[in-house]
Amino acid sequence: MIISERVALTQKLSKISLRFPKRLQWLIIIFLFFLNFLGYYPTFSIPPVKKHLAKAQTSEQKGEVISKSFSKPLNLPHPGFLTTKFSNWHPGIDIAAGLGMPVRPIIDGEVIKAGVDFFGLGNYVEISHQNGFNSKYAHLGKIYVKKGDKVTSDNLLGEVGLSGRTSGAHTHLEITLNGDYIDPQTILPEISDLPIDFTKK
Repeated sequence: MIISERVALTQKLSKISLRFPKRLQWLIIIFLFFLNFLGYYPTFSIPPVKKHLAKAQTSEQKGEVISKSFSKPLNLPHPGFLTTKFSNWHPGIDIAAGLGMPVRPIIDGEVIKAGVDFFGLGNYVEISHQNGFNSKYAHLGKIYVKKGDKVTSDNLLGEVGLSGRTSGAHTHLEITLNGDYIDPQTILPEISDLPIDFTKK
């Protein structure tokens, strides 16, 4: 009798399957859905590295950056219009343009990274500039440079594409100063919020 009870208990335990509670499943789905619309592209690393949240610069810092940091004026990576602005959750700006539009560096520098980011940015190029500035260009369709290349504003880094997590053709541009994100609009030429209508005369 004892043996038969043990066999019955063993059979019951073998039929139990571990599952997440339905409420927890829904919470995870809702959380991931919400993160998808924040526009933030997390970077995962092992071991985990604490990242600085993007910080907008004060007007005093903005004036200092523009007047003293660069030996010549900065350029836009390509013509286009602004679709997403800089924020704490989006440490860069998105400049929309047509597929295949050539992407150039904002100023002279050296390519320090060129490859694929599987967590949202897709094909990207990162360039080191003078005085601690770096710039990153993401969602490229093609990359024309490699690590170690010296580039100027006349060189092509790649083409506007749809790689990574994106809903349209654009370049995601990030600029950092000594590792801290800054708002690219504070140092770049003015970018229109609306597409240019070339049909108007």
